Amino acid sequence: MKKHPVCTLFFVLALLLFTGLIYAGAAGTQSGTGKVIAIDPQGQGIVIDVGTGKSAMTVGAVVNADTTLIIKGKNVPLSDLRKDIRMGDRVTLKYTKTDDLYAKEIIKK
Repeated sequence: MKKHPVCTLFFVLALLLFTGLIYAGAAGTQSGTGKVIAIDPQGQGIVIDVGTGKSAMTVGAVVNADTTLIIKGKNVPLSDLRKDIRMGDRVTLKYTKTDDLYAKEIIKK
């Protein structure tokens, strides 16, 4: 008898989580991890290669004041982008997909 309320609660929580994931996907936020192949000289853009083989793609995103740069778990100023991230580094790029791609976070572990 006590399992029924627990199962119902679990179902409701799972439904809320699933709905949140759908909403986050609808907003256009995506991420990719790969090797940096280009950085804009003024630090206003970054390009990475993601995946291999048939699933490989190149992702380029605009870096702006809303972008967060995280190096080894610490937030660093965007002005350090060219100093802390170099060609060939492996990074995770979280970006918003609109007409252009805008970098939300650039993470280097």
